[in-house]
Amino acid sequence: MPSAFELLKETLVDNRSVLFTIGNKGFFRLKIYFVARYLLSEAERNEGIYLDSTESGIICFFENQKRKKANWFTRFFLILFAIGPLRASRVLARKREVQAFHSQYENFIHCSYLAVRKEARGSQAIFELRNALFAFQQEKQLPILIETTIEKNKRVYERIGFRVKEVRTVSGFNTYCMVRELPKTNKTSI
Repeated sequence: MPSAFELLKETLVDNRSVLFTIGNKGFFRLKIYFVARYLLSEAERNEGIYLDSTESGIICFFENQKRKKANWFTRFFLILFAIGPLRASRVLARKREVQAFHSQYENFIHCSYLAVRKEARGSQAIFELRNALFAFQQEKQLPILIETTIEKNKRVYERIGFRVKEVRTVSGFNTYCMVRELPKTNKTSI
């Protein structure tokens, strides 16, 4: 079975958001390596990485106010070699748009990555990952925020309980800013 790092590299290859960030030419596999290292570093530092029981799916999430950034070495290589100076301005523009969406919330859980291997799509992996995220939400009592540029992923997120709160467009790419508020509990008085 693949490690979390191998699973990240495998699932990042056809991710439209990643292609927006790093492009699909020139040392593509090396760029994927740096993006996977970044996601893994951030997730491990925040103790926010979960693989489903078959190791076919992965999710990374953390409480925003307690967030620890990926180590500086990893961030440096991501920016310098994976993103590069030519893409940096549009990546930063998208980051500003996402941060503007995030700023509406005092604190939240940020789901930074969710993916299932191609051959496991349609399996129970997505539900196991969802359950891990929702259990964390229940524990922390915070809304969950997630963003995607992929229409198909947006529909998956909607099916598992998220709703689009805003759509932000940068360089022709729509970013669906989605939220899952805390579920309302039915309290009855006797």
